[in-house]
Amino acid sequence: MNRSIVGLGAGIFLLALGLIASPIALLGHEAFTLEQEIGLYVIAPALAVILIGAIADDPRVTTVGGAFGNPDVALERLGRARPPGPPLRPLTYHPNEAVACRYCASIIQPDLAQCPRCGRARDCRTCGRPLGIVLERATCPACAQPEPFCRCPRLPPRAGPNPSAGRRV
Repeated sequence: MNRSIVGLGAGIFLLALGLIASPIALLGHEAFTLEQEIGLYVIAPALAVILIGAIADDPRVTTVGGAFGNPDVALERLGRARPPGPPLRPLTYHPNEAVACRYCASIIQPDLAQCPRCGRARDCRTCGRPLGIVLERATCPACAQPEPFCRCPRLPPRAGPNPSAGRRV
């Protein structure tokens, strides 16, 4: 909201109300005069200026003089745009799916970062690194993102016991 444009519109609106009320305040009777007619015609543009000020983008760039088309605003928006990041890979798993521990084959819930039975850290399903806990969420330590949003490159599988190979959980 551009307060200077809204203030200008409010000033025009108050001027229109003053023109409408002037015969009553000055003459003491209600008579339809030229001032009242001008006041009625000025109310609509005053409301339009108030609405334009209410939807103006940036008060530092859009001023009263540039309210009806400031070409600098579009150029500044183009300069502030961030380059797009790398595209996200689609998940090959459901984020709420339980996981089998690779050491003891017990089932680990997706919100846990350690096996409840053996206490070892479970592997990230996206990159394969052992997970940590940040704010009570299973978080990849390399990219500091929750497991479904991991952006790490896929690591080769780690060596170690995997008693659940061939079993489905």
